Amino acid sequence: MMRLRSFVSVVVAMIALAGCGEGYRVEPGIIDVIGVTDETKGSLLTVVSAFLRQKDFEDLGKYEEMIALIKQAQMPPEAKRAELARLERERMFLKDADHLRVVWADYTHDQPPKSAPSGALPSGPFTRISIFEERPGGFSADGHRFFALFLSTLREKYGDSVIVERQPPPTDDMEYRRITLKNTIGAIVGVSIALLAPLMLTGLISLLILRECNFSPAASRVIFVLVNSWLVAPLPFPAAFIMVIPAPNLLAFPWTDLKYYRHVVSYALVSFPCTLLLCTGISVLLFRPRNSSPPTR
Repeated sequence: MMRLRSFVSVVVAMIALAGCGEGYRVEPGIIDVIGVTDETKGSLLTVVSAFLRQKDFEDLGKYEEMIALIKQAQMPPEAKRAELARLERERMFLKDADHLRVVWADYTHDQPPKSAPSGALPSGPFTRISIFEERPGGFSADGHRFFALFLSTLREKYGDSVIVERQPPPTDDMEYRRITLKNTIGAIVGVSIALLAPLMLTGLISLLILRECNFSPAASRVIFVLVNSWLVAPLPFPAAFIMVIPAPNLLAFPWTDLKYYRHVVSYALVSFPCTLLLCTGISVLLFRPRNSSPPTR
């Protein structure tokens, strides 16, 4: 038991180290719409939502799960009030395919803390729209075009009330290639560890059980492939506030629900078939057909 615990601890540590990669800052482009009131806020949100839906953004709304969590958390009262106020005023739109995230922040009733949002603070009520492209090396050319089109759409409707507080960061292709290459290598190492380390354990256990059961080689292969592919296929798991690491599906099933799998479906569509192919190759080596008896003369 102690050896097994040590093995698991080493595997988890190796996965965490392999999944780190190189971090980078994601700076937003910031647009403020000044003079927004309770009467005009709804129409502004309608314009923003309609434009983003046309661009295939998903409206995630408020972060209700985090709001519920903060309400129940033991925190200093002042910090709790500030965090809840931030979450209540923010609304998020997401387009995973282009790594774009738009955060709507409503400041029609109060001014934000000076340390909270980036960029200068206009006087009077306003709405802040922050556009993030979550990639290294600043905004891509497509990200800059999206920002310009979004800005143009808002100015057509609201004119001089629309102010650019911060332009999107310029494109740095060299930094993008360097960090992407480094993190891709790190991801391959992390996924390989997340796949092979648990496969050594579950594969050995299933091999011993199947040999004891004395199934036919074909049946043993099918059982081995299905069981191990399901248990060890790497999936993304949150390891910290903004850090995600690959880990075997064994850590999710049966401890989670279908909602998790819906969030990782694009990852799973690659991970499970690749794991299936690997387990199939291993099963062919482990479970060979029994040699037939030599012919009699």
